[in-house]
Amino acid sequence: MSRTRSQQSRVLRWRLTVHTVVAWLIYTALFIVLALVVKAVVVPRIAELVVAQTGGVTFTDDPEPYFALPNWEVLPVYDQDAEGALVESGLYEVRELSAYLAVRQLKVPLVILLYLAGCLGIVMFELARALRCFDALAEAVASLLTDRSKPVELPASLSIAQGELDRIRLEALADERAAAAAEQRKDELVVYLAHDIRTPLTSVIGYLSLLDEAEALPSEQRQRFIRTALQKAEGLEGLIDELFEITRYNLRSIPIERRRASVRLMLQQVADELYPQAAARDVALVVEAPEDASFFADADKLARALGNVLRNAVAYADAGTEVRLEARPADDGGWDIRVVDQGREISPAHLESIFEKFYREDAARSTDAGGAGLGLAIAREIATAHGGTIRAESDRGLTVFTLHLPAA
Repeated sequence: MSRTRSQQSRVLRWRLTVHTVVAWLIYTALFIVLALVVKAVVVPRIAELVVAQTGGVTFTDDPEPYFALPNWEVLPVYDQDAEGALVESGLYEVRELSAYLAVRQLKVPLVILLYLAGCLGIVMFELARALRCFDALAEAVASLLTDRSKPVELPASLSIAQGELDRIRLEALADERAAAAAEQRKDELVVYLAHDIRTPLTSVIGYLSLLDEAEALPSEQRQRFIRTALQKAEGLEGLIDELFEITRYNLRSIPIERRRASVRLMLQQVADELYPQAAARDVALVVEAPEDASFFADADKLARALGNVLRNAVAYADAGTEVRLEARPADDGGWDIRVVDQGREISPAHLESIFEKFYREDAARSTDAGGAGLGLAIAREIATAHGGTIRAESDRGLTVFTLHLPAA
């Protein structure tokens, strides 16, 4: 945006300068022509009028006394003889020129003043034109804040600013639509989860009621009822956790407190936490990291991010395969932590969206395979809070999530 403002300001300054210079040259040429015409035609008539009104014309046959007086003009009077030739009549026309000379001294300052007034008028006109551009820009910004549905309309001289404001308008509209869609997905998930909670809860109540009412149940059947009730209760706990995760989700509330931590130990702890889920799906967890390496990071938050990614990998990995959790030094001195699984492929279209909050790749809501769609979004925010990045690649069933942690 700053580069666009600089380009727009340069364009405006250039146009203002060109318009001002062209207007000044045209004005100067017209002023000179007009001044010459006035000097040749108008000024002599004005001079005669001033002299006639203030000169006090007198005729005398003895002009000598007037030659000694300042600001007096003495002109001989001519007559025509019988042949039409001009001859001196012996009389002289005497007139006082004080007022005429005083007015004549004001001629040059008056011309300069008029010229400068015209130049000032040109500058004021161009400044007013520039201010109209800023007024149009202010109105466009105000309309953009009140109604983003209308396209921005600005003068041709503000085409760069118009393009930038239109881009901002479209981005704001896209953000609003995305926020509305995310809010709608969240509301739908809350409704779905609230509905799904009833199913395991009903099962738990039903099996416990059977255990309470049928005291003479065989031991094997009693154990089966207890085991089923426990499984349903665990499923209910997972749904409740997802519901709480949705209601308290706020990406800006993730604080980062770094400390020195062992790379391999943290990865192993993350893998150990998900061992039961991996074993239930016949998936092996393999940790590969240097023994004595450490990094400076918030190990708890980073473990949460990797746990979310690893849980996703375990959920979609094929049975009998490995899910690898690897840590390698990066070229910039930081770390690249990868989660690799072999199983369901992620399409390129989904790769662009899987890190968005409340996004679920599986359109059918399988609570066994996926949660509320927050795990990967939280992982991305934790990586970003560390100054790092996270990306995903998937090709021919091999899916790799790479979390890059920059050097401290």
